Amino acid sequence: MRLAVCEAPAELAADSKAWTGFAEAARKVTSDVFLLNEMPFGSWIAGRTVLDPEVLVSSHRAHLAGLKRLPDLGAPVVIATFPTFEHGTSVNQGFIWEQEGRVRPVHSKQFFPDEPGYWEAHWFRRGDTHFRVAEVRGLRVGFLICTEVMFNEWARHYRREAAHLIVVPRATPPQSLQRWKTAVAMAAIVSGCYVATSNRVGRDGMGQEFGGGGWIFDPTGKLIAETTPERPVVSAMLNLSLVTAAQKEYPCYVEELPPS
Repeated sequence: MRLAVCEAPAELAADSKAWTGFAEAARKVTSDVFLLNEMPFGSWIAGRTVLDPEVLVSSHRAHLAGLKRLPDLGAPVVIATFPTFEHGTSVNQGFIWEQEGRVRPVHSKQFFPDEPGYWEAHWFRRGDTHFRVAEVRGLRVGFLICTEVMFNEWARHYRREAAHLIVVPRATPPQSLQRWKTAVAMAAIVSGCYVATSNRVGRDGMGQEFGGGGWIFDPTGKLIAETTPERPVVSAMLNLSLVTAAQKEYPCYVEELPPS
């Protein structure tokens, strides 16, 4: 199975020239699964300090329009997040889309920054609290949406759930790229999973800058694919036998403390 990651333009809109160009680049890299970045369509609403209901609804609409264009990417499976309501609560929802048109909600983001540019705690709540594995075409997938990858206990949780792949859709700035690369590598090391991440890149309409950096790490924590400005979409083959082996080796096998 071949997985693709990306660094996508900062303010994608369905039917825009930016989307057309990005989708063309995506189709040139054949993939079975394509990982988009966190809330890829429209403006980065969490850059605003105060929740504006009209802006939130506008973001919902931008993502609904974007979902209709996912076939343009040329992959039978696309993974990303979108803003939506869960039981009347505003959430950042991780989902899996399949080419038949099915959109499967999997996991809502649980940990939110609260600082300039990233006032997510003002815009979203946790929704249903769980870290479930979703199976798609034989691949067992777990979500760690952006900040969640900083909590290694959940990467280890996915090892116990026999996940093959952990996806980390992000929206992060250029000055902290090394921190994120380290966190994603550590998630692979402690889980024995492939860990993949995609990000926005460039400056949006509010002047906020995103750092790009799409990466795939193998189950030992080795970087096997990395985007560049010249190659905004890259891919790698997933060998699930490497996951089976890594999850039996150090540090994955080390017994954990029982809950206190």
